[in-house]
Amino acid sequence: FFFFFLAELRNVTNSQSNLPSNEGDAIKIFVRIRPPAEGSRSVDGEHGLCLSVLSTTSLRLHSSPEPKIFTFDYVADMDTTQESVFSTVTKSIVESCMSGYNGTILAYGQTGSGKTFTMMGPSESDNFSHNLRGVIPRSFEYLFYLIDREKEKAGAGKSFLCKCSFIEIYNEQIYDLLDSASAGLHLREHIKKGVFVVGAVEQVVTSAAEAYQVLSGGWRNRRVASTSMNRESSRSHAVFTITIESMEKSNETVNIRTSLLNLVDLAGSERQKDTHAEGMRLKVRMRLWSSTYM
Repeated sequence: FFFFFLAELRNVTNSQSNLPSNEGDAIKIFVRIRPPAEGSRSVDGEHGLCLSVLSTTSLRLHSSPEPKIFTFDYVADMDTTQESVFSTVTKSIVESCMSGYNGTILAYGQTGSGKTFTMMGPSESDNFSHNLRGVIPRSFEYLFYLIDREKEKAGAGKSFLCKCSFIEIYNEQIYDLLDSASAGLHLREHIKKGVFVVGAVEQVVTSAAEAYQVLSGGWRNRRVASTSMNRESSRSHAVFTITIESMEKSNETVNIRTSLLNLVDLAGSERQKDTHAEGMRLKVRMRLWSSTYM
């Protein structure tokens, strides 16, 4: 199993000409390969792998009749740590958000390929070690580290306001995971704010711990249903957004800068014949993937 990360960087004018010099393209594609599951089929005592990693940017798919080679911005093999994934995929995005850019980290792949493990870490009930925490909690920690460093450098003349929202897209409807009583919400577009969800709760946070508390509360509300692919398969897209607003006073002028960090965990991307979904579940799955393009 493997899945894709899509990392997007966008400035407020939607122009790529002012992207940080170390970013290059505004959109980058990363691949992470998950180790074979225990009890999976093996060949001559070894796991029969469908692909092999050639380098940190390419892999070979053992397809028939001819193998195919694919190139990406980064390929993380089975031994890549959570820390390495964060440093390679996410760290520069968080840094750019501090400079006023909007950033998105999106995980796309089949159910069971490791998307949620990479984005969140193991389940809270697993009593996992600290070094297994995922991209999202590490992003919180790094963001507030950068904020504290910036405040210390700038002194009392600069302040930050961080707000979190958490929505779910399920069956072509938008739900607020921070307000379990909310009805279906709607998208709107604003000339300055861009696309946003009307009525979504935004909770102010002042630390990584508070941000993680908001995330954990919303995650418990996420709609989950079992499929033949994975008993814990999520059947919805989840979008956690941190709005970062900085205010700096200089003489008589007040400069306000706002950016967004979007952290997205998509529903499983497996094909209909692989899930054996029928009836209502099939309709839900079809609508899930049409909602990806909202």
